[in-house]
Amino acid sequence: MSSPLRAVLDAVDAGARSRADLGARTGLRPDVIDAALDHLVRMGRLEPSSLGGGCPPAGCGSCGSGVGGEPGCGTPSRPVLVQLTRRRP
Repeated sequence: MSSPLRAVLDAVDAGARSRADLGARTGLRPDVIDAALDHLVRMGRLEPSSLGGGCPPAGCGSCGSGVGGEPGCGTPSRPVLVQLTRRRP
Protein backbone atom coordinates (compact mmCIF):
# COMPACT_ATOMS: atom_id res chain seq x y z
CA MET A 1 0.00 0.00 0.00
CA SER A 2 1.41 3.40 -0.92
CA SER A 3 0.97 6.68 0.89
CA PRO A 4 -1.45 9.31 -0.44
CA LEU A 5 1.53 11.54 -1.27
CA ARG A 6 3.19 8.84 -3.35
CA ALA A 7 -0.13 7.91 -5.00
CA VAL A 8 -0.81 11.53 -6.03
CA LEU A 9 2.75 12.08 -7.22
CA ASP A 10 2.67 8.87 -9.26
CA ALA A 11 -0.69 9.85 -10.78
CA VAL A 12 0.69 13.27 -11.78
CA ASP A 13 3.71 11.53 -13.34
CA ALA A 14 1.33 9.20 -15.19
CA GLY A 15 -0.52 12.16 -16.70
CA ALA A 16 -3.36 13.04 -14.30
CA ARG A 17 -4.46 16.56 -15.18
CA SER A 18 -7.33 17.29 -12.82
CA ARG A 19 -8.50 16.69 -9.29
CA ALA A 20 -11.20 14.36 -10.65
CA ASP A 21 -8.57 12.49 -12.66
CA LEU A 22 -6.39 12.18 -9.54
CA GLY A 23 -9.37 10.76 -7.67
CA ALA A 24 -10.13 8.24 -10.40
CA ARG A 25 -6.50 7.11 -10.62
CA THR A 26 -5.81 6.95 -6.88
CA GLY A 27 -9.18 6.20 -5.29
CA LEU A 28 -8.51 8.96 -2.74
CA ARG A 29 -11.17 11.34 -1.39
CA PRO A 30 -11.08 14.94 -2.68
CA ASP A 31 -10.03 16.33 0.73
CA VAL A 32 -7.12 13.88 0.87
CA ILE A 33 -6.08 14.83 -2.66
CA ASP A 34 -6.19 18.54 -1.76
CA ALA A 35 -4.10 17.96 1.36
CA ALA A 36 -1.60 15.85 -0.59
CA LEU A 37 -1.29 18.47 -3.34
CA ASP A 38 -0.81 21.27 -0.80
CA HIS A 39 1.84 19.26 1.00
CA LEU A 40 3.67 18.28 -2.21
CA VAL A 41 3.76 21.94 -3.29
CA ARG A 42 5.11 23.01 0.14
CA MET A 43 7.74 20.27 -0.08
CA GLY A 44 8.78 21.54 -3.51
CA ARG A 45 7.86 18.26 -5.23
CA LEU A 46 5.16 19.91 -7.37
CA GLU A 47 5.18 23.40 -8.79
CA PRO A 48 1.86 25.13 -9.52
CA SER A 49 1.64 27.64 -12.34
CA SER A 50 -1.33 29.66 -13.53
CA LEU A 51 -2.65 28.84 -16.98
CA GLY A 52 -4.30 32.21 -17.44
CA GLY A 53 -4.25 33.61 -20.93
CA GLY A 54 -4.02 37.25 -19.91
CA CYS A 55 -6.83 39.73 -19.46
CA PRO A 56 -10.23 38.88 -20.93
CA PRO A 57 -11.34 40.84 -24.04
CA ALA A 58 -14.07 42.63 -22.07
CA GLY A 59 -11.54 43.97 -19.56
CA CYS A 60 -11.03 43.40 -15.85
CA GLY A 61 -14.73 43.71 -15.02
CA SER A 62 -15.33 40.36 -16.72
CA CYS A 63 -12.24 38.74 -15.23
CA GLY A 64 -12.85 35.43 -13.44
CA SER A 65 -11.06 36.79 -10.39
CA GLY A 66 -13.42 39.74 -10.07
CA VAL A 67 -16.51 39.86 -7.86
CA GLY A 68 -19.76 41.58 -8.82
CA GLY A 69 -18.28 43.16 -11.92
CA GLU A 70 -15.46 44.76 -9.94
CA PRO A 71 -11.90 44.40 -11.21
CA GLY A 72 -10.10 41.52 -9.62
CA CYS A 73 -6.75 41.15 -11.30
CA GLY A 74 -4.36 39.20 -9.14
CA THR A 75 -6.84 38.38 -6.39
CA PRO A 76 -8.83 35.29 -7.36
CA SER A 77 -11.93 34.86 -5.22
CA ARG A 78 -12.70 31.40 -6.56
CA PRO A 79 -10.67 28.49 -7.89
CA VAL A 80 -8.49 29.25 -10.88
CA LEU A 81 -6.98 26.89 -13.41
CA VAL A 82 -3.45 25.84 -12.51
CA GLN A 83 -0.98 23.37 -13.89
CA LEU A 84 1.02 21.13 -11.58
CA THR A 85 4.48 20.22 -12.76
CA ARG A 86 6.77 17.72 -11.10
CA ARG A 87 9.98 19.33 -9.96
CA ARG A 88 13.04 17.33 -10.89
CA PRO A 89 16.15 17.56 -8.73
